[in-house]
Amino acid sequence: MKSADAGIAWTGLYVASKVVFALEGRLGVSGGPEVPPDAYLAYGPGEVASAQWANAGSGVLVMVILLVGRFRVRGRWPYRGVLAAHWLGTAVAAAGAVGMLGGAVLTGRGGAAFGAYCAVWAALLFLATRDLRRRHRPAPRPVP
Repeated sequence: MKSADAGIAWTGLYVASKVVFALEGRLGVSGGPEVPPDAYLAYGPGEVASAQWANAGSGVLVMVILLVGRFRVRGRWPYRGVLAAHWLGTAVAAAGAVGMLGGAVLTGRGGAAFGAYCAVWAALLFLATRDLRRRHRPAPRPVP
């Protein structure tokens, strides 16, 4: 399986989790730290679900970016845009891994499972980005 396909499938798990949380009107993420009840006080009616739908939408966006990266992008600027989006997704997943794992280890708040999920996610996004760069590398020039 290509790394982009694995990244799309892995991201699909995140999207599915966010859809379930949105339908249930719950904060948090599967495998994440326990959300205290007072965290809901910052949200109005329906805003928790809206926030979770937005998170699901961001996951779908990551899936679309990975899908676009599977194709040869024509032109310097479109390619750079897709490449930048790949790197941004990789950085966000890596930051999630560091934040969740660090918080779980240093504070004991939980969330190590989601931190590990984010670490795998970051690795898959990195590999998809590397594959994108390899596919768009110019052909070597013949030696005269």
